[in-house]
Parts: sequence; C-alpha cells; structure tokens
Amino acid sequence: MVQYTTSPVTTWRAENWSMTSKQGHSYEMYISIPKQPAPPTGYPVIYVLDGNAFFHTFQEAVKVQSVRSQKTGIVPMVVVGIGYPVEEAFASSYRMYDFTPPTKISDLPAKPDGNKWPENGGAEEFMMFINQELKPAVEEHVSINREKQTLFGHSLGGLFALQVLFSRMNSFQSFFITSPSIWWNNRSIIDQEKEWLDGINDTENLRLFMAVGELEKDHMINDARNFSGRLKQIEGKGISSVYYEVEEENHVSVVPTVLSKAMRFIGQ
Repeated sequence: MVQYTTSPVTTWRAENWSMTSKQGHSYEMYISIPKQPAPPTGYPVIYVLDGNAFFHTFQEAVKVQSVRSQKTGIVPMVVVGIGYPVEEAFASSYRMYDFTPPTKISDLPAKPDGNKWPENGGAEEFMMFINQELKPAVEEHVSINREKQTLFGHSLGGLFALQVLFSRMNSFQSFFITSPSIWWNNRSIIDQEKEWLDGINDTENLRLFMAVGELEKDHMINDARNFSGRLKQIEGKGISSVYYEVEEENHVSVVPTVLSKAMRFIGQ
C-alpha cells in the first residue's frame, strides 16, 4: 500500500534566502554548503546564474563527485544559485533585465514567439548587487576562499558573464560559460572584448571554460568559436582557456553534458 503526501522534498544541505537589492529587485538564493569541513583558506564557491534552472544540477554534481575528489577532480565547494521568485526555470523578464547592457528595442531582432522584448539594460546594477550585496552575505554565512570564485552563465547569462569578465575581471578567478548570446545588440560585447584584450598582462591568473552545442544555431556556434580563437591568441598571459563544441547537444542540453568537465577544469 502506498501513502501519498504533499510534503515538499528538501534538498540535502541547501538553504533558500530571499533577498531584495538596494535597487528594489527581488531574488531567491539557493545555497549549498559541503558536508566536509572548510579548508583553512575557506571553500571554493561557484555563483550560478539562472538558479531556478541550474542550481540543483550543480549542487547534485558537486555533492556526488566531491565525495572522492582524488578520483573525480571535483572538490567540495559552495554552490550559490541566483534565482528569482517565480516557478519557471527561466524567469524571462527578470533575466532579460539583469543580464543585458542597455539596448534599443529597435536594434533587436523580432522575438521568435512574436511577443515584445522585456525591459533590458540592468547588467551594471546586477554586477554591483553580486559584488556588493550577495557576496558579503555569503561570506558572512560561510567561510569562502576569495581566490577561488567562479561565475557560471548560460545564454544571456553567458553574455552577462562575459561583461563581468571584460569589466570586473578580478571579481572572479574562473568563468564557466555556455552558449553565450554574443549576438545581443549587434555584438556590441566585442567592443568591450577588444578593450579588455588590449589591457591583459602577464600577471593575470584566470581560467575560462566555454562550450556550445553542435545542434545550436550557426551564429551561436560561430560567435563562440571566434571568441575562443581570439582568446587563444593571448594564451600564456596568465589566462588558461578551453572551448568545446559538444556533439549531438543543443542549446540547453549542453550544460549538464559539460558540467563535470568544466568543474574539473576550474578546480585545477
């Protein structure tokens, strides 16, 4: 005989915080803390954009594989999912604002679903929120190694991660980026990239993992491939990068497919 209940399923060693930024934006944070004791220098941490969609995937991957780090190459780390007060996996209007630079609607292509584009242009505010409000809150709650911080972003989140890389590179030591929306605003992110490349010096210590699915649209693949090629030209200036075009994977499936490989790379 089966007894069915409606009790919610809880996630192992995970917490949920509600936060409101100084600008009045609402967030739901999902935070996983390892069972293992923190090292003397503190835990590594990965901040996961689109936390509603990806937090549990990252949390479970780290939990299972960090049990035997010497075999898997994945160490215990804090996982912080940055999400929103919605039930959907991807909170379209929220992420559209947070992940993008200011852009004229007239400069954007028609949306595939025929709807209007949500408000955009909040990336600068979102960067400030992460660095000035979220990070201090996490660090007050759990011991964090500030020299081992990673930012993950997918699609528009990948675009945001590139903006952080180009304008506030020292905020993170590693970047895990999948299927970045480099196309946004007529590829204006490339102008930021050029300035960033000109300023790179040999004292940097940065790791960047990028991947795109083989089944994605041509412009997504070409943009990521071209960026990776330009990055390889400065390989050795304190920057280590890898790039994958993942066979038989699409715009969403690419994330879980490369997750373990990416976590090993950034943990080296």
